[in-house]
Amino acid sequence: MALRRGRDNLTAMVWRRLDTTPLDIDTGVEPALALAVAEALAAHTVPLVVSRHGRVEPLATGAFYRAGTRLWLVTCRHVFDDGVALGDVGIALPPASRVRWLRDGRARLLAHPEHDLAAIALAGGELARECGRAWPALPLADFDEAPAHALVLAAYPYAQMRRIESVLHARPLVVFARWRGAGGDVLASYARIARRADGQPVHAPPLDGASGATLWALRTVSADGRYVLQPAAVQFAFKHDAYMRGAPFAALRPLLHSLH
Repeated sequence: MALRRGRDNLTAMVWRRLDTTPLDIDTGVEPALALAVAEALAAHTVPLVVSRHGRVEPLATGAFYRAGTRLWLVTCRHVFDDGVALGDVGIALPPASRVRWLRDGRARLLAHPEHDLAAIALAGGELARECGRAWPALPLADFDEAPAHALVLAAYPYAQMRRIESVLHARPLVVFARWRGAGGDVLASYARIARRADGQPVHAPPLDGASGATLWALRTVSADGRYVLQPAAVQFAFKHDAYMRGAPFAALRPLLHSLH
């Protein structure tokens, strides 16, 4: 991703996306760039919800990718712990403020045997077409796996959601943090205090609900001020004043290739 400086099977009006201001933990990102990144990622940060006792509840975050002719919703494996079934998961559609349920289409779940990664294949049909219109899919390519100066998390944590009557009001989080090296997982710093793009210090929210979001590497690609965002990991854990942790994106490739 390049950067420059209803119907019966729809749940009507159950969620609404709010505007957000990006946060910086420790990268020193310029405010104009932070705002441009936040705007770019808004189109690729997918809120996932779950149906519990007839009520729509926030669940996790994901992103759509395309490999060949297949459309994939990438998130983390532990989303399906505690009895959450694939058909109970819904995809929020921002243009309509509605939800599309995976039970309404042909969806297949692949879970990584070692990493906290999951990929949901959406076969052709109305579900895949509508999700594709709402959330543009990014091509799943070979990305640079070397550490970058900054990682960016764009997600929908529970702490930034409020229910007003029957509607979930969701404010996405976009946060910049330094890449920290460690083992097979991708780590980024995460403190309790961050700075907004306008320089004001604020509390960085807990990341419950951010699980499954893509951690993006922000890389400089030329001397003319252009940057590129590349998937680096899928976030699955955090600890305040310590880290955000993600499963390496490279581990997705053999998982996706296992479905013929």
